[in-house]
Amino acid sequence: MGKAKGAILPLILVSFVPSISILFTLKFNTDPIISQTFFIVCKIWLLFVPAYWYLKIEGNTYAKSLPQKEGITMALITGFLMSVIILFSWFLFEDTIDTDSMIARLESTGLTDIHIYLAAMLYWIFLNSLLEEYLFRWFVTTKAIDLVGNEIRGIFLSASLFTLHHAIALHLYGFVWWQTLIACFGLISAAGIWSWLYVKYRSILVCWISHAICDVVVFGLGYFIIFT
Repeated sequence: MGKAKGAILPLILVSFVPSISILFTLKFNTDPIISQTFFIVCKIWLLFVPAYWYLKIEGNTYAKSLPQKEGITMALITGFLMSVIILFSWFLFEDTIDTDSMIARLESTGLTDIHIYLAAMLYWIFLNSLLEEYLFRWFVTTKAIDLVGNEIRGIFLSASLFTLHHAIALHLYGFVWWQTLIACFGLISAAGIWSWLYVKYRSILVCWISHAICDVVVFGLGYFIIFT
């Protein structure tokens, strides 16, 4: 019971910040400087709050966990298989997606400029996905398991929280409800796999490798949509 109660506050402090960041940036604010400043503040919060909580509030010590060969192999396998599913889903539903509206929305972010797009791609693949694994697979997953007292339910809760801000982004970028629903099914499945990888191998690098492979495919599709 003590672990469950102790997991509530840290989950509240970090789990909904990505959703708040997306809503502020895409829905409630049009000033790019304010939007980018708020975006950076949210990222700093998500980087330091879990570390502070783990080291200072809980009194743990820093420990690194390097991926083992089996973990890397599973990361490559899962990343490849999910990438195949992403590509198959795109070719299956491509004609139903309003890419013109999506591109129009992206213009306000600067991502229709090839140089900004490539810089953003490198950031999302090598930094943002690593931050998401640090946040959702390490911190949120472990706290969610503490809260519900069961690994499977904890993984599902963590995956649901991860999917939330992506669902908001998809909606704001013009996806209709059934497209968002299908995408969310894929997202929650992927997040569940990444959380399972963390629970099994206790290394966020294993999850990150799998995640990064998927991001390469997503940004490849994004390049195809915007620039071809």
